[in-house]
Amino acid sequence: MEIKGILAWTFLLMVCGVVILFSRKLKKEIEQNGIEAKGVISRIEDKGGPDEIDLQYYVRYRTEDGETIEGLLSNPTSDLQVGQPVDLKYHPKYKANARLIR
Repeated sequence: MEIKGILAWTFLLMVCGVVILFSRKLKKEIEQNGIEAKGVISRIEDKGGPDEIDLQYYVRYRTEDGETIEGLLSNPTSDLQVGQPVDLKYHPKYKANARLIR
């Protein structure tokens, strides 16, 4: 493999590592310091291709300061339906990323 290929793979692995570390940190922050809220599943979208299913669940909720947010639910379960009420937590700095409280 030539040097450009090695550098490209190294860069890609570093970017993936940063994304993974950020997601883990955000998950931990929400679990420890998240603000609890009531929300409603607002939509479910299939982002998969013709031969795969990749569902993304969105939830609408009101923050402590009265702002209405529609954000991606980062830990959905497959039994959720549009219009279903849910209990969740969000981080005040990253309001559009919420997690279900189980």
